[in-house]
Amino acid sequence: MSSNQIIVLVCVLYFVVMIGTGIFAAKRNKKTSDFLVAGRKLNVAMTAITLAAVQIGVGIVLSGATNGYNDGLWPGIYYALGCGGGLILAGLLVTKKLRAQEGYVPLDFFAQRYGDSRGVRFWAWLSNVPSLLGIFIAQMLACGSILEGFGIPFRWGVVLCAGVILVYCTIGGMWGVVLTDVIQTGIIMVGVPILAVAILIQYTKAGGSVGEIFATPFIPEGMGTQFIYLVLPFLLSISVSYDAYARIQSAKNAKTAALGCIIGGIIVIVVGILCSMIGVAARPLFPGVTDGIFTIATMGILPPVLAGIVIAAILSAAMSSANCVILSLGSSFSRDLYNKVLHPEVENLDELPKSKLISRLTVFLGSLAGIFFAFHMTSILDAMIIFNYPYMGSLLVPLLGGLLWSGATRRGAFAAAVAGGIVGVGAFLIGIPGPLNGLMNTDLALLFAYLVSAFFFVVVSLTDKNGQEANRVRRMQSGGGMI
Repeated sequence: MSSNQIIVLVCVLYFVVMIGTGIFAAKRNKKTSDFLVAGRKLNVAMTAITLAAVQIGVGIVLSGATNGYNDGLWPGIYYALGCGGGLILAGLLVTKKLRAQEGYVPLDFFAQRYGDSRGVRFWAWLSNVPSLLGIFIAQMLACGSILEGFGIPFRWGVVLCAGVILVYCTIGGMWGVVLTDVIQTGIIMVGVPILAVAILIQYTKAGGSVGEIFATPFIPEGMGTQFIYLVLPFLLSISVSYDAYARIQSAKNAKTAALGCIIGGIIVIVVGILCSMIGVAARPLFPGVTDGIFTIATMGILPPVLAGIVIAAILSAAMSSANCVILSLGSSFSRDLYNKVLHPEVENLDELPKSKLISRLTVFLGSLAGIFFAFHMTSILDAMIIFNYPYMGSLLVPLLGGLLWSGATRRGAFAAAVAGGIVGVGAFLIGIPGPLNGLMNTDLALLFAYLVSAFFFVVVSLTDKNGQEANRVRRMQSGGGMI
């Protein structure tokens, strides 16, 4: 049996386990809350693992290694630093408040803090579709590219991985996602260190020094905007993103959710450092590589069985992120659109008999849409970041500001959402293929959207006398609490 055949066999066994786990988890899904937030029963370990799994995707593993290869260790961990740091900040600052609210989607907090609005709910749903699909598409691009290297056509690789996710997400819901995340993260925590140790041994034998790996400036000359582009969107947005919010709500209590965020963030940063280190150490061993250094290093350093485990780890990283976001898309459709826009008179999502069906149907159709767009895009990080601009540009400041500032008002939140949304949508249209593509550098566009949104948020809130009086009454009624 050839090396490629052994690696493909290991990957097939991995796919079978994922499908079996989803089928096993199906019996736990009796209600919509079971399907979307695992019945709010996760312990610290499972919360940390599933939150880490959301973030450890191809941006950290594959792009991290490539950036490390091209630019050095620290630039290679920018994306991991944003994602992991975002989880840690969320755990320290806001997670307890979010979990105590017992919602399903971030807009449930918006409704509690500022009052519900069909218009805002509709926009959150509409802008969140490209945001979540973009992340899903990026993971499928990576899966197809990885399997293509072992003789499976790119499109068939995309369909295969998306199909596996489709089965265990549709059947297993959040329980299926969490249980597969445990397996997937376990594979990552075994496979990535194996490759890191093996390649460092070869690197030092070739005359390299481990100290040299850490010698790159943290922000090399000319990479300031790239640092902002890769770190800022995730450092600030993790706590109010749909995928992380659902996992925070799946924890059994607020303390568990906060601790899970912090531990999950540490796991993300450690994995990111290892992946970037692999890229740096691979540079003298495999000179002249333009793309796919992680896979090339795996095949060139490890024997077939270990290489199969590492390739399965890459697929695990991609699929764990993809399953999280595609289920979050189901949450947005069932809660924001079906419940709060079409049936706002019903507060408890479990009381809407078709809500679980709509969640499952969304997962199914969203997976098909992701497959289609994966056939027409090439840039992994652009798919994840630029598709995020409309939602985060409009809603991060009012959501995060409402958690941290007691003076925020409903009018201020709405003004921030509109102003930031205009900038975010404009940046999105400039960043994607189309007639506006390339009109300006979009690296700083999200930062600009945040600044514009924050300006209107603060100014309108401070000048909103009725809103400030409503805040004073709210604080008195809640015993001085922020919300």
